[in-house]
Amino acid sequence: MKRRTLPAAILAVSALVFTPMARADDLKAMEGRWTVEAMEAGGKAVDSADLAKALAVTIAGDHYELMTDEGPDGGTLKLDETQNPKTMDATDTEGIEVGKLIRAIYELSGDTLRVCYAVDGSARPTEFATKEDSPLLLVTYKREK
Repeated sequence: MKRRTLPAAILAVSALVFTPMARADDLKAMEGRWTVEAMEAGGKAVDSADLAKALAVTIAGDHYELMTDEGPDGGTLKLDETQNPKTMDATDTEGIEVGKLIRAIYELSGDTLRVCYAVDGSARPTEFATKEDSPLLLVTYKREK
């Protein structure tokens, strides 16, 4: 019995030690300027080319900033790459909603970033979809070259 326990323990420890090294640092990979490619709310696509052009997010380190109709907005990002789906917490540190925490999930693939936000600060989304009368917003961003 002890012979089986030791290899299992070694395997478990190696998974803990080597898994973080195999993971990409998504926060570093997100750095840059992102523009909106598509947006969904209430289970329907938001069809507004003007909004997509106007809304650009810049990420540097753990800080994000964007310009809204009300003026500049920004804050900090905290990611958890170990969750499935991966999670993001955005906390406003400037703008009209300082201190507001927005829970989200995200998916990063090259120059495409999909984020599903609970824009009202409610519970974190569990899937990349919105439903009628839900406080969720699904945004697909493309990295500016």
